[in-house]
This record gives sequence, C-alpha cells and structure tokens, in this order.
Amino acid sequence: MRKTCGIVLAALLIIACQGQQPPDPQVAPAETREIQILDLAMERALIEKKIPDHGLLADPRKVILSDRNLPAEWKPRLAGVEIVVLSKAEIETRANRDGDFLFIYVSELSFPDSDTASIRVHSMWAKAKDSNVVYLSGGGFVVLYEKDGDTWKEASSASWIS
Repeated sequence: MRKTCGIVLAALLIIACQGQQPPDPQVAPAETREIQILDLAMERALIEKKIPDHGLLADPRKVILSDRNLPAEWKPRLAGVEIVVLSKAEIETRANRDGDFLFIYVSELSFPDSDTASIRVHSMWAKAKDSNVVYLSGGGFVVLYEKDGDTWKEASSASWIS
C-alpha cells in the first residue's frame, strides 16, 4: 500500500512540476472540427431532409452511410435517425442479399483554412448483382461552413440531382 501511494504521489508531483493539471475524467474531450461538420451535414441531410431523394430511402429512420471519407472517431448520433455505417463491401453484400437501396456517402470534407469548412454529401443507389433497374435519382449537396466563435454556421450551399 505504501509503495502504491508513493508511486501515485510521485506521478502527481511530476505533473505539478510541469505546470499541468491531471486530466479530469468527468470532462469529455473537445469534438474535432471534422466531427462537428459531419454532425451538421447529417442533420441537414436526414433531419432537414435536404439530401436529394430523401423520400426514396428504404427507411428514413435507419439510413445506410458509407464509411468512405469518415474519420474513425466519428460516431453517428442523430435523434430519431439511426445511421448504419458500412464499408463498400458491406453495402454491396447488403444489396445482393436484400435488393437495391439508396444510401448516402461523403465525397469530400475539407478545411481550406481554420475558419472555413466544406462538405459534399451524396445519395446513390446500391444495386444488387442481378438488378437490371436503371435509376434516374440520387444527387447531393455541398455546404460551406464558417466558424462563428465556437460554432459553425452555414455560409452557402448548393444541391444537385442526378
């Protein structure tokens, strides 16, 4: 017990000498700007229903999102919408098993400077191997966000349909 206390005290002393506070386990780490922009874009696409052909999603309360261009630490968290993140292979497998379906993906997430962000989100059909259907739907949007204090605000946007 005395040895353990000595080690803990030594660690605290080292931290104190460096002028740093020990991490508070109650404080969540700050969200990265990538996570903030992805959350805003998913809300725009699925809550505000601004992704083209939102009405053609098989179940708008359970949406398939490709893992393409997503940061590993991002976790979907929209109230009322379950976002299922799948790889390209998993999307193909699901289409072959269950039939064609509309899914969404992020084609670009960039930060031209520290106060500007741009994201492109698309809707696209996953087709089964044996599907002969030609889809004339899908599309996407691009949003430019600007930092306003601690929050991101939409500065401009454009959308398109296929």
